[in-house]
Amino acid sequence: MNGVTLRPLSMGEMLDQAFSLFRQLFVPLVVVQVITSSLPLLLNLYSAASESTSTLRSLGTYLVAFVLGSLASAATAYIISENYLGRPLGAADALRRAVPRIGDVMLLSLGVGFVVVIAALPALLVIGAGSAFAALGGTGGATGAVGGGLLLVLVGLALLVIPFAVFSGLSIATPSLVLEHVAAGRAMSRSWQLTKGFRLRIIGLLFVVMVIVLLPMFALGILGGMFGTGESRSMTVLFTAIIGIVSLIITPLLYCVLTLLYYDLRVRKEGYDLEVLASELPG
Repeated sequence: MNGVTLRPLSMGEMLDQAFSLFRQLFVPLVVVQVITSSLPLLLNLYSAASESTSTLRSLGTYLVAFVLGSLASAATAYIISENYLGRPLGAADALRRAVPRIGDVMLLSLGVGFVVVIAALPALLVIGAGSAFAALGGTGGATGAVGGGLLLVLVGLALLVIPFAVFSGLSIATPSLVLEHVAAGRAMSRSWQLTKGFRLRIIGLLFVVMVIVLLPMFALGILGGMFGTGESRSMTVLFTAIIGIVSLIITPLLYCVLTLLYYDLRVRKEGYDLEVLASELPG
């Protein structure tokens, strides 16, 4: 995207530029996803085709997907950033550059996940207590207890705003880590600092993107449940393959949005322009 002028973007402009980047960089982005997602997809297909389940095999699949997903996150951030700043970068070079950052990205993912889970605990505890209270009241025929339990559930649902706010505050931690070459803890604090004052806007932006990304997966999941039940193991395998392929195609759109969000917040808060950002991005 030669000639780009970095300036604050509205939500509509950011989505429009994200889709534009996604179209322009479709081939290298999907190549990275194919390289990093093929093995987990094959393992999932094997599990779907197998007549028996194995906890060890499932854990191994998750671990492989976690490691390769970290590689994909770093490589994708490099591709989007370099091309956005007018310095074309292909999939192979991006993957080579990303390999040394796998450990840091994995540690960051674990850190962000841990913090979000801790933030969600109050809501989960209140929802659990409300559900148990309502169930006990229903068993004992106490209408007041059922009403109190339902009220607690509603309070718990309202408390879910806390983990959403925390996640929005940490949403650009991966671009911060990869593009600024900082450690996981520093990337989290950096994201928290940059997103301050913009988290409600970020929640809205991420909600729109997640609907776009997850809606096809949700629809395919419903179809898979309808046609892949019973003894129709071949249909289960087929829908597992389709969901995996659709996922690797549309997931880079989320990375485009997060990378643009990172740049947008740096421009808004630090007044950075294209030249400064380009000079700071590691080569």
